[in-house]
Amino acid sequence: MAHALSPTRLARTLWILFTLFVLYGTTIPFDFRVGWSRAMDKIAHLPLNPLISPDTGRRVSMTDEVQNVLLFIPFGALGMLAGRSRRRYPLRRLVSVTGLAVALSVSVETLQLFTADRVTSVGDVTTNVAGAILGGLGALTGQGVLDRAMRRLRTTGITDTEAFYPAMVFAVLLCVAAWEPFDVTLDVGSVVPKLRMLHHDVWQYGGVLTDEGVEIIRYALFAGFLAAWLLAIGRHRAAIEASAIGVVAAFALEGCQILIHSRMPALEDAVVHASGALLGVALWSVRRRVTAPRLWIAALVIATAMASATQNLSPFTLEVAHRPMRWFPFLGYYVHTTFDTVSTVIELMLIYFPVGFCMTRAWPDKPRAASWAVLLTLALALPIEWTKGWIVGRYPDITSVAVSGAGAWLGAWAGQAGARFFQAGSLLESQGDSL
Repeated sequence: MAHALSPTRLARTLWILFTLFVLYGTTIPFDFRVGWSRAMDKIAHLPLNPLISPDTGRRVSMTDEVQNVLLFIPFGALGMLAGRSRRRYPLRRLVSVTGLAVALSVSVETLQLFTADRVTSVGDVTTNVAGAILGGLGALTGQGVLDRAMRRLRTTGITDTEAFYPAMVFAVLLCVAAWEPFDVTLDVGSVVPKLRMLHHDVWQYGGVLTDEGVEIIRYALFAGFLAAWLLAIGRHRAAIEASAIGVVAAFALEGCQILIHSRMPALEDAVVHASGALLGVALWSVRRRVTAPRLWIAALVIATAMASATQNLSPFTLEVAHRPMRWFPFLGYYVHTTFDTVSTVIELMLIYFPVGFCMTRAWPDKPRAASWAVLLTLALALPIEWTKGWIVGRYPDITSVAVSGAGAWLGAWAGQAGARFFQAGSLLESQGDSL
């Protein structure tokens, strides 16, 4: 326990890494022009009104502003979670994080004065700081709600069993997978067209396999862990109840996508997800008789490799010549919008999260299990990414390999260190720094 990375330290590490990512991502492709004349010219044409775009002289694009807000929401949230004083002095911590967000945003905009393809903007500073404040408030509020919910659950005794934690983790994983990139909308102009499309074709099947395999794995693991937990708390019909909950979750989460701007619900997806839940319960029943961790981990790794290849190489249309790997981190992501980038990063991390989680759960007392999970993930992701060079519309990028490894590492942390802190009752407490 003494060497485990506490939740607070994990948040602090991610906060530092995210800060470096912001500096990196907002100056890429690093086309700097040394000299004060160009910088002074940008300053001379810099409008102080945050609602006026400096490059067009017109009102700012709401899409760009929303993306700037989203960029700094993780900074604010991780900044709040990374501080020791967030419990006793939450407002003081929020003010500190906001001040650091101002400093970071101003630093970024200053650096952009010396770039050829970046535009310095007062509006960017305003929206970045707004995003940090929203992230900080969200973390503060969400942590309080989660604390109260966990205390109530602990009083019931249903969280006392070791089987509860994996079921909870994969329940959260299903929600993240269904709702990312979290661009929630109540705009009638967005919801009504989706309803019309569903009325015209409720299946919404494009004729090509994409993420079906990945979703089946996720729902299978969720239902399997759920059945184990239900049995642990004395439910004699655990398999039936887990199957029912898994099917309901599949249809409910798919239906929720009607309110996610960039997602489209489909009956085909809901049926596939429900099938994954039923498969997971069936495999759980078999696993109770065949307890061979290496066999099950090998099956998960093979299934993940096949599912990842299907998602990343679809539609399997070959190019005439192989496109080379992009070795400049995030340079290929730079041309896409924030929503596309966030969605891609989350999807890749979620694909390999189960590998890290399940390997460390299978061998909780082996510190190297996390390292092996990351190395195995890199060994799977690299050839798949290289093969994308032969597929029409796909572009191999070393960034995707690194993000995949990060997903396995996060899963390994959740399966090993995170599980220990949860069982000790300190996952949500400020005592994490002293462990």
